[in-house]
Parts: sequence; C-alpha cells; structure tokens
Amino acid sequence: MSNLSKKEFLENYSSHPNFHKEILKQGDVDWSLIKKYPQDYYSANSGSVSGMIYYVDTVAFAKKHHLPILQMLEEFENGCGRLENKPSPTDETNYFNWLSWFAWENMMSEIISFLER
Repeated sequence: MSNLSKKEFLENYSSHPNFHKEILKQGDVDWSLIKKYPQDYYSANSGSVSGMIYYVDTVAFAKKHHLPILQMLEEFENGCGRLENKPSPTDETNYFNWLSWFAWENMMSEIISFLER
C-alpha cells in the first residue's frame, strides 16, 4: 500500500482523472493522509475534508463543475439505481453542497478500491 501514489491512481485507475485531480485539490487533504486513513476521509460531511466544509466552498465548486458531477451521478445511478432524497435544484445551497459531497465520496470509493487492490 505504501507505494500507491496519487499519480498512479490518476493515470491508471481513476475513471475521471482530470476531474478527480480537481476534486482532490478542492478537498485539500494530503495524499499521504488519504492513503493512510482512507475511511477517515471518505465522508465529505465529516469535517475532516477541509475543502468540503463550508457552503461557500462546496457551492462554488459544484457550480463550477456542475456538468462533470452530473455525469458522474448519472454513471453511478446507471450502475447502482436512482438515489432517493436528493436535494431539489430549487434549494441551491443544499443541492450544490450535496453535489460536491457526492463527487468527493464517489471519488473516494475509487481511491479506497485502488488502495485495497
């Protein structure tokens, strides 16, 4: 596990390498910490992911990356079924916050699979 680099994840394992690079940048968690304690950083709403705590950050991120997040969500739902209880787009703050958290957690599930292989 100690030799599994962020570069290797992004280049050889990630389903969305360019976007995952952006998500990792937004999350602002050192790769060595993600690698050592991946479960501690899985949940975006835990407070451990500094770039995913404040609405000002999560809403701006999701607005900037709205289309790629919706594409990830569609892929996820095609494979796993529709998610229930998604926030309504009319509640912009909760909607965009939720999209940011979804993007982080979706990426983290890939990272955890990468680290456990």
